[in-house]
Amino acid sequence: MSILGELEKMLIYKLDDKGNRQGEPITVAINPEGYKETFTVEYNQDQEANSSGKKPKFVKVKPGDFTFKLLFDATGIFDIVELNIADTLSSIADDIAGFNPFQDDEGSEKNVVDEINKIKELVTYKGDMHMPYELEVAWGSLNLKCFLIKLDIDYKLFNTKGYPIRALATLTCKDSTADELREAAVNKSSPDLTHVRQVKEGDTLPLMAYRIYGDSKYYLEVARVNNVLNFRNLEPGTELFFPPLNKTQSA
Repeated sequence: MSILGELEKMLIYKLDDKGNRQGEPITVAINPEGYKETFTVEYNQDQEANSSGKKPKFVKVKPGDFTFKLLFDATGIFDIVELNIADTLSSIADDIAGFNPFQDDEGSEKNVVDEINKIKELVTYKGDMHMPYELEVAWGSLNLKCFLIKLDIDYKLFNTKGYPIRALATLTCKDSTADELREAAVNKSSPDLTHVRQVKEGDTLPLMAYRIYGDSKYYLEVARVNNVLNFRNLEPGTELFFPPLNKTQSA
């Protein structure tokens, strides 16, 4: 074990049509070097005649995009290095000099086909759901419900039989956080959309969500609205925003 503690791996869950985790998650073998979040605010840029200089009208906040890269490797180089891509890629140049992809031994049967196929399943159309799976990506403070909207796979290295033994997958996901929560976050100043609660000693986000909504399942969305990174350890005195849910739609 590292002196920094046990390495936590990124998990990718498939969700059913009710948003519940389905089956075993995909456990990422090599954690990504990082990830990128992109947020877009839409404004109406149309200007009426003789209205130069008029401020654009706010329309909505679009669901955010989330992009990250996953490295798949069956060369054996990463077997003894349980770190992320940033820590391991720097050693590839030296390690690859001593690696022969054309050697004919038992190791030549290893490849990354099965791992890549699991990722490809995330964009497969499911007949009973009439669409690809909704996903939940969990890693440290990151917990994102999303749809995979683009998957690029760059095959880097092959064995003697033509099977890929190293590949880099780039995943682009669209945030699927409930629309009413995202829209309410933009309208925090509106009294009919605002529920503010002050954290007390012993409070947890699931408990507070239960008090507001009668169900603790919304705590992850509330954490995102408030940019709470550690929902298990809330600071007493902190004020949290709880947007009301559309009960008729969620019923």
